[in-house]
Amino acid sequence: MRRTVAVVCIALGVFSIALAPMLRFWVASAVMKTPMDYYDQKVNRGEDVTYFSIEDVELVEGATVEAHTTIRGDVAASDEDTVVWDQFTWVKDADTDYAFQSTTRRTGHDRVTGEAVDCCDPSVNDESVRQEGQAFKFPFLTEQKDYEFFDTTVQETNPIRFDGEEVVHGVETYRFVQEIEPTKIDEREIPRDLVDMEGDGDVTTDEMYSVTRTYWIEPTTGSPIHLSEEQHRGAYVDDEEVLTLFKGTMDWTDETIEGNIEGAQQGMTIIPLLRTTLPIALLAVGAGLLLLGGVLMAASRSGARGRD
Repeated sequence: MRRTVAVVCIALGVFSIALAPMLRFWVASAVMKTPMDYYDQKVNRGEDVTYFSIEDVELVEGATVEAHTTIRGDVAASDEDTVVWDQFTWVKDADTDYAFQSTTRRTGHDRVTGEAVDCCDPSVNDESVRQEGQAFKFPFLTEQKDYEFFDTTVQETNPIRFDGEEVVHGVETYRFVQEIEPTKIDEREIPRDLVDMEGDGDVTTDEMYSVTRTYWIEPTTGSPIHLSEEQHRGAYVDDEEVLTLFKGTMDWTDETIEGNIEGAQQGMTIIPLLRTTLPIALLAVGAGLLLLGGVLMAASRSGARGRD
């Protein structure tokens, strides 16, 4: 009987020790993939924002502005390694409901690293645009280092630097900051009298854009928890701003942040369980069972010799 128990303990010990790396390196890896059927809505809100109203041809100051974003996964275009997301954003004056800006985006990105993949008709505002760097999210197991992040407005990839750790709504996050210096993104024809310039007709201006973008990332899942963007757009003539087109700081609302936390919660719980807690427990249990089995086996042999 003692020998039978010893054999069972040794078998269970070997099984536990073998299962530990499988959980960490195989099962956990299978879980760490962005879902293909992703769908979410997010809201950025800014107070005391200045923007130029094309409808009224005037500068609006002290406005409350909201940016509503919908992200939807294109399941048919996605596969085992790459997920394709479509994004639509429209910006409005929250007090008047006047919508003064909208953008669209489509890109495939790696389901593990979050890096943009050159496939599946990537576009910005329905124009084909090759995208590189982090697209919508950061990698699973985000590191405390700088990354490359794609900006849809300048349509370029620029560094986003690690800026420390911070707790957001009870969740430990890594903070990343990207600064884009004033960059020409378009040209605009503006009436001269609107910007107090002499002469008749319109003047051609350079539309310049700059932003300081701060992301708070949950590092286990790479999911953005919070986002703040300090944006500035202006019309420039001879390197001098003649008209502010947009100026303000836009932050994700508390409701959006809580929704992001809820969406990341499962991964925040399961991934550490599969990568750390269960493998360590299995190794400890396995070692204990092997030790117990060895002791019982030795005792069984000693008992057999005694009977002889």
